[in-house]
Amino acid sequence: MTTPPAAATPKKTTPHQKVKLLLSLLDRLTDGEGQASLERLATDPGAVEAVARDIATNTPVEVLAKTILTDTRPIQGVTEADYKYVGLPPEAEKCDFHTGYNTYLRPLLGKRADGFAAMYKMLDQQDNPLIIETGCLRVPGNWEGDGQSTFQFDWYAREKRGHVMTIDINELSINSARRACSSTTSTILNDSVAALNALSANAQKPAALLYLDSFDLVASNPMPSAMHHAMEVMAARRLIGPGTLLCIDDFNVPPLGPGGKGLIVNEFLNAINAEVLYSGYQKIWRVAV
Repeated sequence: MTTPPAAATPKKTTPHQKVKLLLSLLDRLTDGEGQASLERLATDPGAVEAVARDIATNTPVEVLAKTILTDTRPIQGVTEADYKYVGLPPEAEKCDFHTGYNTYLRPLLGKRADGFAAMYKMLDQQDNPLIIETGCLRVPGNWEGDGQSTFQFDWYAREKRGHVMTIDINELSINSARRACSSTTSTILNDSVAALNALSANAQKPAALLYLDSFDLVASNPMPSAMHHAMEVMAARRLIGPGTLLCIDDFNVPPLGPGGKGLIVNEFLNAINAEVLYSGYQKIWRVAV
C-alpha cells in the first residue's frame, strides 16, 4: 500500500513580503502613490480617514469600480421587483396590489397612508396607466420617511399593465430605484424640469398620474422647493390631460401648514378649478383640461 504524499506546507509570508504586497495593493488603488500614502500615515496616524477618502475618490478606484459594476451580462426575461430590498416579507410578493397595500404597505406609510389609498382608488378608473414621478425611492425600506413611492407605483402598474417613469438627479437614488423595481419602471437620471420638458415634447398620451416629489422642502425657506415644483408642472404641460391626477408630496407639513412643496402649484390649480380629491400631507387634484 502506497502512502499518499503529504500536502505541501504553504510558505509563511515574511513581514517584508507583507509590506511589499500592501504597497502593491496601494499602488493599484492610488495610481502608484502607495509609498506616499504609507508615509503620510506613518507621519500622522490620525489621517486614516483622510487617506481612505483620498483613495476612495481616486480615478483608479473609480475606473475599477465602474469596470466591475457596469459589466453587462445577458438577462433572461424581465427584471423582477425586489421585495426583500425594501423590507417586505416574502408573503407580500404573492399578493395582488390592493391586498398587499392594505396588509403590508399601509401600516408602514404613516402620514401618507390615506393619500396613497385615495390615489389608487382614483387610478383604478384608468387602464394601462402611465405614472410619471419626480424624485425616486432613495433609501430602501424608508417607508415612513419617504413612502417608497417608486416601488409602490411599480407594483401597481405591473398589475394594471401600465408603465412608470421616474426622474431623479441623484445617481445613488436612481440606483436604489433600479434595484427595487421591475422592468415596468424606467429610470431617468436628469434634472426633473429638463426631463419633463423632453417627455412632454414627445408625449403620445397624457399621464394617468403625475407625482411630484423632487426638490427637498426646507421648512425655514420653502419657496425654492415650491418654485421648482411649479416649473415641473409647466414643463409637463403636454403630459397633463383630461383626468390626469396630479399629486404633490410634503404639502401640509408642520409647522408650515398647507402649501409646502405645492405652495405655488396650489394657487394655480385653484385658479383653474382643478378638482381636489385629497388634501393632507399630500395633495391630489384631478385636472379637467
